[in-house]
Amino acid sequence: MPARKKHIILGQWLVAALIMVLPTGCSIIDDDLSDCGFDVDYELRLSTNIQTKLQLQLQTDITLQSNLMLTNALHGHLGTIFRDHADDVDLSFYDVQGDSLRLEHNQHDMNGKEQHYTLNIPRRHYMHLATANVKRERGVEAFTTGSCHTARLAQSTLDTIPSHTTGLFTARYDMDIKDSVNQTFNVQLYMANAATVLVVDTLGSGVRDLQVYATGFATGFQVADSTYIFSDGPSPIVQANPVEVGDHQNACFCSVNFPSRDRVVIPVGASRRFAADDDAANGLWQYHLYITTASGSVTRSVLTSYRPLLAEQVLIVHVKLEPNGTPDTTDPTIGVSVTLDWNQGGQYNPEF
Repeated sequence: MPARKKHIILGQWLVAALIMVLPTGCSIIDDDLSDCGFDVDYELRLSTNIQTKLQLQLQTDITLQSNLMLTNALHGHLGTIFRDHADDVDLSFYDVQGDSLRLEHNQHDMNGKEQHYTLNIPRRHYMHLATANVKRERGVEAFTTGSCHTARLAQSTLDTIPSHTTGLFTARYDMDIKDSVNQTFNVQLYMANAATVLVVDTLGSGVRDLQVYATGFATGFQVADSTYIFSDGPSPIVQANPVEVGDHQNACFCSVNFPSRDRVVIPVGASRRFAADDDAANGLWQYHLYITTASGSVTRSVLTSYRPLLAEQVLIVHVKLEPNGTPDTTDPTIGVSVTLDWNQGGQYNPEF
């Protein structure tokens, strides 16, 4: 074979070999390796001891302190939500300039409170967003994740929605991966949803049936800004799940959802009585109770809370039912309105 032909074949083989061993996008001319894959030590963990927070919140409730059966029932029910464990994580890395488009995307199993990953991504400055347990929650989905500032978690759009079945966690982190520097990035996940508990003392009421719904909560969560989205129209109705207590006195219901607004504006010196169309009349969130009395009539009661429900929080409301279905409470942060002999008007079949 002529020498010239040997040189051409050898040169083509070297170029092919270099292409195979170098990461896609790496330059062999100017040694600019900023677009090369680069191993990054990445540690992801839940930020707080959620189980301890749950324990403390239940311990501060005076009624629960004297009712071990009710306390244990709530621990068992809420312990599956407020747990120091994430099953799946979704990791997105966005450009910090222009339209903040997503440049890298990883999904992993976490299966614990913390996890260490070695990520192979180009070295550059990112805004990083992470979510956990979203795959497990059928009532919540991630939307518009292609851009950092539009990425959000959104609640189902049905009029009546099921209570969340797991804790949802999110994180945001300014991640600047430097050239030729060993770095470890520690990212902390924070819980984005919360729970309400309604304890109903039914002793002596003769109640035949009780259905509980909650409303007034956020419909979504902007991950990058860590802010909640509220609907301009009516809030979705969340079906509160019954909690089996077994003490034959207390009926217990729990809803898990996004938080409520954190405040309502009430003029100084204003009466606690409001017209039905006043914003303050709706408070921050509500329970809707449908009580079938011993006589077979239905009483509809609305419990209005002026205490905000915040992320990671469990709020407990106690009421005592009267024989006519009227709920009484000594809680000054709860307003009560009652409609006796409520006419349902039609069959109510929530879709889940």
